[in-house]
Amino acid sequence: MQVLGRQESWMEKLKLKIDQEADGVSLSIPPYFRRFDRINNRECPSIFMWPRRQVADAVAAVAAPMPMTTAAQTSSSQQPLDHIHTSRGSTGRNVIVAAVGPYNHHQSESATSSESAPLLITYAKKCAIVKFLSRREFGLDTVAFLGWALTNDARVRQCYERESFTMSPEKLAEVLLLDGCLVLFAVFLLRSSVREDRRPAELGRDAQLREEFFYLSADISLHMKQTRVDLLLLGNQIPFFVLAKLHSLLSQTLFSGINHSIKKLALSCFDDIRPGRSGNGNAVPPPRFQVHHLLHLFHWSRVPPGKHAVDTSTILLHEPESNLPCATWFEDSLTSFSKHAAGPGTLDIVFQKRMLGVRGVLRVPALHIHGYSELLFRNLVAFEQRHLRCGLGVTAYCICMARLLQGEADAKLLRNCGILAHTRETDKEVVDLFRGLADEYRDTFYSSDLLGLCEDVAAHHRSAASRAVKWVVLQCFPRQTVTFFVILGALISIATLVNTVYSVYRFYHPVKH
Repeated sequence: MQVLGRQESWMEKLKLKIDQEADGVSLSIPPYFRRFDRINNRECPSIFMWPRRQVADAVAAVAAPMPMTTAAQTSSSQQPLDHIHTSRGSTGRNVIVAAVGPYNHHQSESATSSESAPLLITYAKKCAIVKFLSRREFGLDTVAFLGWALTNDARVRQCYERESFTMSPEKLAEVLLLDGCLVLFAVFLLRSSVREDRRPAELGRDAQLREEFFYLSADISLHMKQTRVDLLLLGNQIPFFVLAKLHSLLSQTLFSGINHSIKKLALSCFDDIRPGRSGNGNAVPPPRFQVHHLLHLFHWSRVPPGKHAVDTSTILLHEPESNLPCATWFEDSLTSFSKHAAGPGTLDIVFQKRMLGVRGVLRVPALHIHGYSELLFRNLVAFEQRHLRCGLGVTAYCICMARLLQGEADAKLLRNCGILAHTRETDKEVVDLFRGLADEYRDTFYSSDLLGLCEDVAAHHRSAASRAVKWVVLQCFPRQTVTFFVILGALISIATLVNTVYSVYRFYHPVKH
């Protein structure tokens, strides 16, 4: 009985110890696994502050540092940014023209600071845009909008990462008013339908509005490419429903005669940005599709529709056993490359079989590298990794390209195939671009579509027919030089045989005169 009592006492003490230790453990989800909750959670945030570590490693600016000027000098007299570059290690900042959202409001308010080059769109110019839209001709009721913003304060904060900024409801409402008007004004100037309705030209001919309109639109008009890139940065966003609200207030005045939805107008602003639109073509998101912000809208229009979705089963998928090999390996294995017939828009990579399954074809979309490409890919991948509901289309594309482009010879091969098109970057720079993007998706999930692509390629090269043809080619035609002389020798032998047969025939059947 005494031994049994000691055992029960020991068990009770151990149970108490376990309970005490368990109570001290934080039940919060680890940072990496926190992403799981965002798969089926419709209220998960979609706008994120760019991590400082990645800011240092990623592109620091997408334009050459602007000369030190005062706020009064950022007018139409300013020269346009002719060359936008994303060289690694360059100094400066990401946003050059327009800093929007709560993550950047300090930057716009301190734009006249001598510590850095000023933004082109300063806090004062944002106020001037709001005042311009509040004129009798356009009728924006700023007081009513501020009241609406205060009412939707909780909804706005849900769009941003939790506790990523500290701001009073009144200050946040001010940011939404100023930055929302700026972004909507930029959409008004950058949309593709401006060629049809020529609405800005009408405002420019108005005697009362001309001078003020020219001054406010000069920076955006002279730096269109840079403005578009600024509006696609992950941390430089405001909720899309704020833009929709402002558009509804100005649809009959500023946007008079422009019969397009705000989704279509905003999406058309980025028609000149590569990668181009995917299989969605000129379509706009369906009415039930919730657009979170401009980067989300741009992402939707560039990824292959219906592919690389993430669900609860996908989180268990890891890196495939047989990953994609480099491009030169494909060439040596009787697999050719073909440029997507769909044009430069889609980011979809497809593997197909030809010649009764003996030969494979990897269809890759044409890649247009510009100065902003690395920064844009980083923001798209970062958005996918932090908001899994949008899928992993860009991540899958970057993984495939990083596997295909493992050396300069691989880049040269894809360039000769027409896949690397319209780029001033060297083969090494293209390889380094996709190699550097690996930091953004180091712990990513593999979508079932990407796993299927890797498995199809591996299965094709394991097939008996493919291995047999490859063995014959390697044995008989190991090198191009040998192949040339073998073919030449075969032609000579055939010609000699034909000549011999003809001579023998004529010997026994001479021509009678």
